[in-house]
Amino acid sequence: MKFDELKKLADGEDLRYFVDPKKPTLMMTFGGLNGSYQVVVPLELDGRFLQFRTVGYHSCPQDRPHLEAVLRVLGALDYQLRLTKFGWDPSDGEIVGYADVWLEDGKLTQKQFAEIVHCFVSGIDINYPRIGKTIETGTDPGEFRPEDMLAAASGLPPKLREELERLVGKKKDEEPEGPPVI
Repeated sequence: MKFDELKKLADGEDLRYFVDPKKPTLMMTFGGLNGSYQVVVPLELDGRFLQFRTVGYHSCPQDRPHLEAVLRVLGALDYQLRLTKFGWDPSDGEIVGYADVWLEDGKLTQKQFAEIVHCFVSGIDINYPRIGKTIETGTDPGEFRPEDMLAAASGLPPKLREELERLVGKKKDEEPEGPPVI
């Protein structure tokens, strides 16, 4: 992949980004229900490898009393999630979310790029409070539940909040009635 192709894919998703002046890397910010996330997207190895990676996501230095619990949560998330993975740097305690994409001789389509962005941002946003609470208390609050989203959704536009409330109110075996009204 060429760097101009990566910029074109980002433009195709209406993403606002900065270009690193020294290397083929996009820098952008995404907002979610649980925070705002800085992300870098470097294109490496002569265009054969693409990575989405958070900057300043969380930190848990080695001397923190809850490190073992945090590492258990990160391991559980890595096992559970398909695209988004979490890593811990023992040298400084940095916790990052990342998604690696080996392009090799393939071509990344607009639809694939959009799905990577969606899955990656959702993964880091939904799990941000779980990791943070474990760092703080040493107790894993457990997996995200859709009902928990309502508490964080107070700032959503009214129609989107209503749709979320409707979906959360459905029983697990019920399908939503038609497409969401947003």
